[in-house]
Amino acid sequence: MSTTLIDSHASVLSAPPVQPDVGLNDLLKWRTALVLEHPLNRAIGRDPTKLFLMFELYADFVYDFTEYACKLFMALRDEDMKAEIYDNLVDEIGLGSATKAAWKTQHGELYRQFLHSLRQIEPYRATGLERRMASIESASKAISRRFYEAHATIISDGDDLQSFAAFSTIECWVCDLYAFWKRSLLGMGCAGESLDMRTIDLHGVCDVEHSAALDGILRSKLPQGAHALHRIRKGVVRGMVASEQLFSDIQQELA
Repeated sequence: MSTTLIDSHASVLSAPPVQPDVGLNDLLKWRTALVLEHPLNRAIGRDPTKLFLMFELYADFVYDFTEYACKLFMALRDEDMKAEIYDNLVDEIGLGSATKAAWKTQHGELYRQFLHSLRQIEPYRATGLERRMASIESASKAISRRFYEAHATIISDGDDLQSFAAFSTIECWVCDLYAFWKRSLLGMGCAGESLDMRTIDLHGVCDVEHSAALDGILRSKLPQGAHALHRIRKGVVRGMVASEQLFSDIQQELA
């Protein structure tokens, strides 16, 4: 073994232990930046056709989210984590602060209603996207399947910290991304009374709270030590990769 390698290993082994909070805040910020700064968002912000197509391709990701959250809830053993995912599911299925679930306020159904209203406006009809709907829906299903297969693999590892941290990489960017979409629609003159914007307005609010709660639980686990921090980081990175792939897949379909 070379002297260089020996010295390298010695420097690693003699390094001080990682502190529980070192770098975590930066990593949590990168979850959002990775999506908001994705080239896809620069493309759709200037082009109505690409923006409308993006909404169509994003649809099955929304429709399949509740199933994923249910699987995560069933897999988690940590009570704090289960409680937060339960709260997320309560919102997803349309309960909110009401006494019973209302199908029309289920998040996937709200998105369907948004798309239905979008397809009625003249700028959308002028794109001719309805003539491509079969292939667009097929692509949307494939994009969603690839994303949730990545998260299913994370869940299958059986590590609550990883699975929960990976989930956090979704909630953190949703509120900012939906706000960007609203600005884009407004800038194109497409967000008048004819558009059902409830799904966009709702996610611009509720996921701020969900993201903060998720991060609070992750930070509460840091006193468990460097191994817990490593597992959180690993889950965040794996979740970031899945989110980046989601938007890269959508971008590829826009080309």
